[in-house]
Amino acid sequence: MERVAEGVASGMGTVGFIIISSGLILAWVFSNGAAHYISSTISAIGHGKEFDAEPWILLNLIFSAVAFYTGALVIIAQKAQTRTDKANEEAAAKHRDEIDQTVRQMLQQNTDLTIQIHTLAERLFDLTEQVHVVTCKGAPPTA
Repeated sequence: MERVAEGVASGMGTVGFIIISSGLILAWVFSNGAAHYISSTISAIGHGKEFDAEPWILLNLIFSAVAFYTGALVIIAQKAQTRTDKANEEAAAKHRDEIDQTVRQMLQQNTDLTIQIHTLAERLFDLTEQVHVVTCKGAPPTA
């Protein structure tokens, strides 16, 4: 049932739905005597009479139309927001992956540099001992 509801909402949340529905509503209104109603309304307004007598059918029609278009436009906006949210989440995930990859590369570079520094420190220690042996003529280094 949820899939059916999502399918209906998805179909209603399109500009095409609004255009087709508007065409059907206008066709129904005009085929149901709208021309006569419009001419009598204009005549009533021209003679200072009320044009939408109780129970205010025209007012109810306007409210119904507003509700229809509001509902359809809300669905369209929700679908657009969902697409935007999905795109933002995908971009954020890609960015996190890129950051993770960069951090891994930097850690590897740091590890490589640490190994190089350690190797250089050992070599420096060996060279220092050799210089000491040569300059102190074989005397052991003092602490």
